[in-house]
Amino acid sequence: PGRQPLTDPLYLDVRLPTGAVIREPLPAGHNAFVYVVDGRVGAAQADGRSRWLGQGELGVFGREGVVELRAGEAGAHLLLVAGRPLGEPVARGGPFVMNTREEIRQAQEDFERGRLG
Repeated sequence: PGRQPLTDPLYLDVRLPTGAVIREPLPAGHNAFVYVVDGRVGAAQADGRSRWLGQGELGVFGREGVVELRAGEAGAHLLLVAGRPLGEPVARGGPFVMNTREEIRQAQEDFERGRLG
């Protein structure tokens, strides 16, 4: 597992057989998302119903509480990720995520000139 005191991340790579349920409590103040790698996953909502997500779909959860996920008829492989938000501005452009539009422009220029990695 990754260790980063500022965001205190949680990364779970989960494989569930048909109908199995995982209930994962979120640390106070954390945001979370689930990404479905394979199969279908029912994510419990506040009203008790499930919202179903299929392969390649992402579900975003609010802060705190318990994330409850149920595997569909063919089981499921999912990633559950949570962390404390940084509270910084976010700028997006293509595959890049930075804090400002200027940083996005610089990253795109660096990429085009082969200066990344």
